[in-house]
Amino acid sequence: MTKISVRPVDHCCETKEFLGILQANLPDLFHARRFDWLYRGNPDGPPWSWFVWEGMPDHVVGVTSLFPRSMWVGEKLERCGQVGDFAISASHRSLGPALLLQRATFCPVDREELAFCYDCPPHEAGMSTFRRLGIRPNCEINRYALPLRVDRLMRKRLGAASAIPAATTNLLLRLHRRSVLKSRMSGLEVSAHTGAFGEEFSQLDASVKKTDVIRGRRTAALLNWRYREDPLHQYQVLTARRRGELVAFAIVCATSEVVTIVDLFGSELQEAAIILLAAIVEYFKGAWQSVEAYLAPENELIGTLLKTGFRLRSRSAQVVAYARPQSEMAGFLQGSPIWAFSQAELLS
Repeated sequence: MTKISVRPVDHCCETKEFLGILQANLPDLFHARRFDWLYRGNPDGPPWSWFVWEGMPDHVVGVTSLFPRSMWVGEKLERCGQVGDFAISASHRSLGPALLLQRATFCPVDREELAFCYDCPPHEAGMSTFRRLGIRPNCEINRYALPLRVDRLMRKRLGAASAIPAATTNLLLRLHRRSVLKSRMSGLEVSAHTGAFGEEFSQLDASVKKTDVIRGRRTAALLNWRYREDPLHQYQVLTARRRGELVAFAIVCATSEVVTIVDLFGSELQEAAIILLAAIVEYFKGAWQSVEAYLAPENELIGTLLKTGFRLRSRSAQVVAYARPQSEMAGFLQGSPIWAFSQAELLS
């Protein structure tokens, strides 16, 4: 039987081969275009990457990477990591190569270079390696949707006869949103934020800490890298302020028909979220069909979304974390902390 092994990737001289495996097996992304941004620009540092190879070291059949991420773990800032760009050639999509790559991502944690790492398998097939390793998911990420218009749905169902039913339903949707998306908080002003993220965003991030919550860090440097420098996506930012002071912000990414709330963060969020959601809906109500958000079940925004008309649609991913066995971090993760994850923690 031909031996299958894992070795680190040297991004200085093996970038072409690395990108070739990624593009062949994860073709929905322009990997070459985002490489410098994702692999060299991350303020948290460069990632670890591995090849899985068969027979000879130059016969590469799969790759993966582990991207460092600053996380708030309770009230303590930790350097963690997220697994990404996990790709295996179709001829070798068996459990063996996948297990080797998955175990490789644990190595920086075992060397105590990271507090923990996490992966976000989008489907059950991606959970197979963790089931073999005896690791259970820590939480799931669910997709919630708020309908803005039903034109597309009605056309699909009724064809040419859809115009009047669609117009009537759209009107009812607008009336319902108007009744629930009312600001319950005076003194807040919402505006578009078009420039770079400044120090006030770092200060807001540091001020929102809770003892039993895990979430990604949101410093100005990280926000600028993630949302202003991303070569593949365009983001719009809304801020909520009181007397000029930043209270909360929302980050959205719009495709041709769907608006995704990538991040909704701040202090006094239960109330500030309402006015930000209202602003998002008002801006995108004309042509977009729905607004979507991706949240873990324990995220504090779930109740607000449900009250304002969002509905649970599907499970998007599961979050599986690994910490060094018998470590303090492993004990913390076993204590069922709150994973306050959203799309912001799921770097694509």
